[in-house]
Amino acid sequence: MNRFLTRLVSVREIPVLLALFIVLVVTGIANPQFVSASGAQDIFLGVAVIATLSVGMTFVITMRHIDLSVGSTAGFTAYMIGKMSAHHHGLVTSLLVALGIGLIVGAANGFLVAYLRLPSLVVTLASLWIVRGVFDQIAGGDTVTDNQVPVALGYLGRHSFANIPYIFIIAFVLILVASFFMRSVRPARDLYAMGSNPPASELAGIPVARRTFFAFLASGAVSGLGGAILLARFHSADSNSGLGLELNVIAACVVGGVAIAGGVGTPYGALIGALLLQSITQALGALGVSQFWQLAVNGTLLISAISLDRYLTLRVKPTRILRVKS
Repeated sequence: MNRFLTRLVSVREIPVLLALFIVLVVTGIANPQFVSASGAQDIFLGVAVIATLSVGMTFVITMRHIDLSVGSTAGFTAYMIGKMSAHHHGLVTSLLVALGIGLIVGAANGFLVAYLRLPSLVVTLASLWIVRGVFDQIAGGDTVTDNQVPVALGYLGRHSFANIPYIFIIAFVLILVASFFMRSVRPARDLYAMGSNPPASELAGIPVARRTFFAFLASGAVSGLGGAILLARFHSADSNSGLGLELNVIAACVVGGVAIAGGVGTPYGALIGALLLQSITQALGALGVSQFWQLAVNGTLLISAISLDRYLTLRVKPTRILRVKS
């Protein structure tokens, strides 16, 4: 029984799923409206942007790195998509420009981290400030309004299929594809080896610099796509769009079992983490709890997730190694 429980807990997504189930059941009993069709739709809408951005963040955190530029990049691309559409550029052209912005930011981050070996925390923090500064300079006090949002994005943001918003379906499909790549495609699987033991991965012949560069490039590209989802979600954009979003994305990844120490985690785990955090926020709001306590609970959950990760790293893995040796 103890061995079964240990294995169950070691599957990092299981405790998060259990916590999500408990939150839904308890809050649903106290406030049935929370688990209604409209309540579920609100949760899916609230988590769509974070779930999208968590894909690129999972790639990066798995390598023991971090990307703090995703929020500012998503906000900037959301604004640029709206402004280009207002100037009668097509949706495809607007999305390509947004993707290009994300790729430029990702390539800059990747080059500095992978080839100049600068700390990703410092590099991406600088990128956050640079992109936000350029964003503020270009946008100023201007705002992309609802009538400037491309019709296709507006439709995706307002409509749903079987009560599931289209923008969440897009995020979910992206997560499925990314999860398949990280499980089955060798270059993506190498990220786990790099995060588990960077020196050993180099000795094993893994092109660490190249993998690192392309992981940051992918994170930038996903941030560009996240900007489109962000614009579809809120139907507007200004110089504050995406502000602080990177912290929510990191929290969703860590709570969802993506180890901050690297080597472990999946995009669908990050999705579950995002759903849990969003469910807790809306559950506390539905129960009339103040925003301060909502943030405090999320912070406590984040510390608990890191503590569990530390426990699994120090206890579960060594136990398995000893059994193998014996």
